[in-house]
Amino acid sequence: MTEAPVPLIVRRTIKAPRARVFSAFRDAETLTQWFTPDPGITVEALEFVFAQGGGFRLRYLMPDGRTPSVAGVFQEIDPPRQISMSWQWQAPDPLENIPMSVSFRFLDTEEGTEVVVVHEGIPSDRACTIHAQGWEATLRILEVFLIREARS
Repeated sequence: MTEAPVPLIVRRTIKAPRARVFSAFRDAETLTQWFTPDPGITVEALEFVFAQGGGFRLRYLMPDGRTPSVAGVFQEIDPPRQISMSWQWQAPDPLENIPMSVSFRFLDTEEGTEVVVVHEGIPSDRACTIHAQGWEATLRILEVFLIREARS
């Protein structure tokens, strides 16, 4: 019998109020400013309907010319507590058509907001390591984005 993959869980505390952190996810224009694992990778929102049952499709423009895309449906939006969505990489990505899910939980802490990313359905240890690094970097970029926005 094959066991189901263990979900990837990444946490980061961001020095910003929970509502402000949650709001960074609400619209495509804001999301595309920070939702990337590397400042050298641009993200485009090809579709983005932030509503339960709404779809999204993001394309990443990699420095080497590749353009991987990920798409899904927002399954739960509970402001400012949680966002859950399906998550599926598209061709020609090596993980294309493997159904996964991602949820973001936003928890109040004394220091600000703890963001908990739970990514389920990752099919291999190697892919899990790559996604862990990606989510950790993305949350760092979110924190920098929120600090910069607070100053402007």
